[in-house]
Amino acid sequence: MINENYCENNKHSLRFKKIHLQGRDVYIYRKVTSTNIIAKSLAANGAPDGTIVLSSFQTAGKGRFQRQWVCPPGKGLLFSMILRPDIDSQFIPQLTLLSAVVVAESIQKICGCEAGIKWPNDILINGQKVCGILAQNTFSGSRSEFVVLGIGINVNLNKDQLPAECRETTTSLFLTTGSKISRFELLKQLLTIWDRHYHNFLQSGYSYLRSQWLAKNITLGRIVSIKKDSYTLRGKAADISPKGGLIVVFPDGSREEYLAEDVSLGKEEYNARF
Repeated sequence: MINENYCENNKHSLRFKKIHLQGRDVYIYRKVTSTNIIAKSLAANGAPDGTIVLSSFQTAGKGRFQRQWVCPPGKGLLFSMILRPDIDSQFIPQLTLLSAVVVAESIQKICGCEAGIKWPNDILINGQKVCGILAQNTFSGSRSEFVVLGIGINVNLNKDQLPAECRETTTSLFLTTGSKISRFELLKQLLTIWDRHYHNFLQSGYSYLRSQWLAKNITLGRIVSIKKDSYTLRGKAADISPKGGLIVVFPDGSREEYLAEDVSLGKEEYNARF
């Protein structure tokens, strides 16, 4: 069922343990190239909604814009989940926002610290990134066949284990709390919260998602910078759209929706500059 070409060449990397956790199959690896790649292979072979691929280490983990996600072995919660939601394909990006809500709530439950959502897929604690999320959609014709949702959380990293180039902008749950966190307990908590929010989302759609996301976001009301090719636009993050996009208001009063752009948060509030 697993395409071995998607795994590490080392024969030990191909070994996995399959367990049943909270109503779903979980494939556990020591090392893979990317849990998203393994999950895509499983999904293409019919793995059901909710199937999890979990690994202690990834050699080629990726975030948005093909940015590398680096985490030492056994120090992060690195997994991908297969989803087969019965929703219109244009609303698939809402799943990224939903997953951000789930991760932020899970961190608060396990660690007791506030975690906020930077649109669309980063989880920040005290302004520092602790988690990245990447949703990849596979189509069959005009319909979405399945979605693979990849989540990487920095759990028990020390300061010197964070990538050198972003030690001032990233953190871990250990650095935040001063205590070691059980990755397995975090996963169980996350899946419990996911099941509740996912069920309510499928029942009530955008209205439910919007209320939950607004309660956790740290984006709206802030000045944001949007990178566009060789230039940068700056405006106020005003709202999210039914497509999961960020609606930005500019000083001239114009409004634009952004769906996949690279967005940075300013430190100041909008009214302080415009």
